[in-house]
Order: sequence, then structure tokens, then C-alpha cells
Amino acid sequence: MDRIQEAFADFHQTAITDGGYLGRMQAVKNQESHLTAKLETELKAVNARLKAARVCVSVRKSGNSLQLRTTLPIKPGDIDKNGTGTKQYDISLGIPFNFDGLNTAEEEAQELGKLIARKQFVWTEKYLGKTRNKIQEKTIGDLLASFEETYFQTRKRTLKSENTFNSYLYIANKHLPKEKSAINANFIEAVEICPSSDSVKNELIKVIRVLCKCSGLEVPDLSNLKIKSTAKRKRDIPTDAEIEQEYLKFETYAINRPTKLTTREDRNNWKLWRWVYGMLATYGLRPREIFVNPDIDWWLSSDNAMNTWRVNEECKTGEREALPLYPRWVDTFNLRTDKEAIELLKAKIADKITSKQISSARHGTDRWFRFVGIPFQPYDLRHAWAIRAHLMGIPIKAAADNLGHSVNMHTSIYQKWFSLENRKVAIEQAIKKKSKVEELQDMVIKLEQENEKLRIENERLRLQIGNQDLMGVIN
Repeated sequence: MDRIQEAFADFHQTAITDGGYLGRMQAVKNQESHLTAKLETELKAVNARLKAARVCVSVRKSGNSLQLRTTLPIKPGDIDKNGTGTKQYDISLGIPFNFDGLNTAEEEAQELGKLIARKQFVWTEKYLGKTRNKIQEKTIGDLLASFEETYFQTRKRTLKSENTFNSYLYIANKHLPKEKSAINANFIEAVEICPSSDSVKNELIKVIRVLCKCSGLEVPDLSNLKIKSTAKRKRDIPTDAEIEQEYLKFETYAINRPTKLTTREDRNNWKLWRWVYGMLATYGLRPREIFVNPDIDWWLSSDNAMNTWRVNEECKTGEREALPLYPRWVDTFNLRTDKEAIELLKAKIADKITSKQISSARHGTDRWFRFVGIPFQPYDLRHAWAIRAHLMGIPIKAAADNLGHSVNMHTSIYQKWFSLENRKVAIEQAIKKKSKVEELQDMVIKLEQENEKLRIENERLRLQIGNQDLMGVIN
């Protein structure tokens, strides 16, 4: 695993603005291409070492596996067309095309080379491929046991990739029958009987594809089982007034809860989650973007005049600086002045290194929304930000960049949750804007007319004064 991660040391992921499945797969493809190039370089080095050692066996890539190529005595049952008694063969030993596989292939090539040099080679079951056919069929549980290892053989291990893997592993452990054989029929059945929502069923399909690909198995065709979303879940996006009002519930909860149920350590935790609420509302952040290596020094710096929040590169769509849509909310929610809340955040994420640890800290957001009685979800504040930006006339690209996702995703978000009330507001604002423009146009026309009248009057007075001067000269 260390060798794999070493290969990614010089890899820099191109910013991916699509936080969905397609965006993640594009990031994976970029990493796979980088790793393949490293493996191809190492394959050349292996063959160079074999050649320098005068080993008459080379290693070649075939698909996602490695083979040994050399000249051997005619295989039993094969035909000696040239009458030489030998023939070039590609020996498949089931060795995967990865760094460990390259080490194994080099060792096998040296062993085979010694047998050939000593004229001791014979066609055993190993070289005939019969040994691999005797390997017991793996169960789905076997695949899951090695899932983490195989998953990170083609991916750079980061907080972001660990978070994605953990979500995959959770779905797999919950919905896949570990005791059953890892064959297509059992994967298909698992999807068919999945009792959860359509979205979970579709996520399970993605997980099966990734699991099979990582395990070197044929990926089952599950396309006909994918559920097309029809009825949309009702979601009430909070208004600006509701967001400001619900913010007050945190302190109300803290005042009214029984003191004996809280310890000294967590008595003031509500201040942290109130601050998190304000950050989500003001910046439209994903909850995780507050807890992954936050740049607190920058946040509190006097140089941060525009009150930007720096999202860490380890987050879902990479690094960015998020701007507040309502700068006044930075003060309303005491986001830079509530030092106690910021210190609580530091304590909350201290020593949180792994993706699981950070996720555990972040999950407090959902719990505290329920504790204090917030009638919407944390992500609703993000959707509200997107809708608010649209109503304010913020260019879609600017709003999408600020939220850290693609223009297509941004558009689908505010179209998906754009309520009748929001449409009324948008239309009324458009009408008012048009009326204002027409009013200004009328004012311009009137001013031009008045200006023309003044010009004519000025010309008339000028002529009148000129005539009077002329008459004075004649007299």
C-alpha cells in the first residue's frame, strides 16, 4: 500500500466541480491514468532488470493482469508446426497488474528462467493454469474483507477518498449477503430485495460495480434495476426570516434543558452548533466543509476583509474560498466574534485525523438540529443559499463556484426545490425590475424633451439679445 501511495506523491487532482457520482468517477479515472503510467514505467524497469540478469523471460501486461513470456518446450496437446520442439508462450499465473503483482511477476520470471537455464522445466499444473482453476470460489464477504486494500490500489488515499470508501463500505455491509458466493446472480438478487429507498438502491448498484471492478470480477449488468426518480420528496426550503428565527432556538434549548442532564464539558456545546448553523446558512457550505482542516487563522485574520471561508482541498470538490451571500449575517450570527464557539470547534476536531473520525464529529450537526427542534435539514440551508442567489440575480457560474459544484448541479438544485412562493417572488422582482427600467426610460425621454425646450429657449433669447444690440448701434 505504501508503494501505491508513493506513486501518487506527485499527483495533483484537477479541480472537480461535480460533486456527484459522475464527478467522483472522473476523479477516479484521472487517478487511474496517473497510476497506470507509473505501473507502465515500473514494468519497463522490471524487464530491464530481467534482461540485465540474462533471464530469458519477460513480463507483459494483458488487460489488468500480468503474464510471463518466454520460449518453452511444446505444451502437452499442442502442435509443433515448425518442428523445433519449442514455441513462444504467454504464461498466465493470475497475477494482477499492480505494484505487488509486478514484484511477484519478477520473482516468478526469475524462477522460470532458472528452470529453463538448467533444462529442468516441465509443464506442471502451475504453468498449465490448472492450479488457478482449483481456487475455491470467493464469497461476497471475502471481497469485502479485502475491499479497502483493492480500492486503494488504484486511488490516492486522502480524507476525501477515505470518506467515499467508508460510504461505499457502509452500504455494502448493510445490504450485501456476505455468506453468498460472489457471482452475478447474488448481486442482482441483493439489489432486487433491497428494502430501502430508491436512492439507496441506486447507491447499492454503484457500490457493487466498484466492488467487482476492484476485485477483478466481471461487473454484473444492473442497468435494468436502476430506479428512475419519479416522485420527488417534498422539501420545505426555509425563507430568510425563518432561518434567522430558527437560529434563536439553540439558546432557547440551552436555557430550558435540565442542567442535571449535562456535564460541565458539554454544557456550552450548543454554542458550537449554533455557530455551525450560522456558517451553513451564510455560506451554503456542506457540513463536512466546516470540520475538515478549517483555516481558523485565516478566518480570524484582519486580512480577511471579505469574510471568506477557505474550504480545504481534502473536501468533496477540492479547495475554494466561499463568500457570504448576505455579509450582514456574518455579524448577525456572530460568526467571527464568537470566539468561544470557534474554540469549541478547535477542540471538536483536535486529533481527528481519519475520515471516520471527522465524519463522527460532523454528524453532530444533524443531531443538534433535532435536539433544538429545527424543522429542516442542514442541507436545506445549502439549497436555500442556491435559491437565494438565483432570486438576487447572481450569475449561475459565480453561485455554482461559490458552492463548489458544477453549473448543471446548481441549476438542478434550485429548479428542483424552487417552490411556488419562490417563483412568485422571482416573477414579481422581474416585473418590478422591468417597471423600474421603463420608468427610467420615461424619465430620460422627459429630460431630453426638457433639455430640447431649454435649448430652443436659450437660442430664442440669444437672438433677441442680438437684435437689441443691433438696434442700439443703428440708433
